[in-house]
Amino acid sequence: MLRRFTVSLGLTAVLVAACGKGADTSTPAAACTAYSSAFCDKAKACGAAGVTPSCSTDLQTALDCPHFTCPAGTTFDSGAASQCIDAINGLSCTDAANGLANDSAPAVCARICR
Repeated sequence: MLRRFTVSLGLTAVLVAACGKGADTSTPAAACTAYSSAFCDKAKACGAAGVTPSCSTDLQTALDCPHFTCPAGTTFDSGAASQCIDAINGLSCTDAANGLANDSAPAVCARICR
C-alpha cells in the first residue's frame, strides 16, 4: 500500500511541489523537499506499511527535488504550495489513503505551477 501511496503522491508531486507551515516555499526545489517531508510524515502518522526512516530522503531523490522546477510557461506560486501542504496535512488517513492514492490531491495543489 505504501508503494502505491508513494508512487501516486510522487506523480502528483512531479506536477505540484508543495510545502507547509514553517516550511520553505520560496522556490520549487525547496517546496519539493518540504512536500517530501510532509508526505512521509502523513504516511507515518497514518501507519502506512513499509514507511522507512529514509522515506523523505528517498522521495526527494526520486523527485529530483534539488532540480525541481515548474514546467515551461508556468509560474511557481509559493502561497499555493503552502496551502497545498496544509491541505495534505489536514487530510484524514482514510482520505489520504483513498484520495491521494488515486491521484486525487487537494484542488489547491493544481495551482502551484500555473
